[in-house]
Amino acid sequence: MSAAGRGEWELMLTGKPYQDSHPDIERMRAEAKRLFVAYNRTDYEEKDRRRELMERLFKSVGEDVFIEPNFRCEMGCNITIGSHAYINFDCVMLDNAPITLGDYVWVAPMVGLFATNHALDFEERKNGMCQSKPIVIGDGVWLGGHVSVLGGVTIGEGAVVGAGAVV
Repeated sequence: MSAAGRGEWELMLTGKPYQDSHPDIERMRAEAKRLFVAYNRTDYEEKDRRRELMERLFKSVGEDVFIEPNFRCEMGCNITIGSHAYINFDCVMLDNAPITLGDYVWVAPMVGLFATNHALDFEERKNGMCQSKPIVIGDGVWLGGHVSVLGGVTIGEGAVVGAGAVV
């Protein structure tokens, strides 16, 4: 990554406004897409291949993690998943800031974890500015179907978030 890219990357990870379309960030995004598309094309029986792809895509991944297709993420390398996690169909993680899932986290279908947001000011937004904040999901959390979790949110251990909630 170039020095300019590291600057945008550091801004992104520290919650400061950053240029989302910077070429180095785009390259990271393209690599993540290549990996999650490959994961989504695997068969259920290809456990070793699935594990290899998760280890390459994510910052870290615990034991006994299962992710249903179609999973999608922004960068992948900012996602940490604890052990014994289950992520159901059509999950989206926009991990422009760290997203951390604890152990025994259950994620229902069509859940979105959105650590990034476009600028609210139109002039900044049309110039591609974004801002990101981390998401932390504690051990034993269950996120119901269609839940949306926004950047800056921490969900405590053992919580249940009902279907359709926005937190």
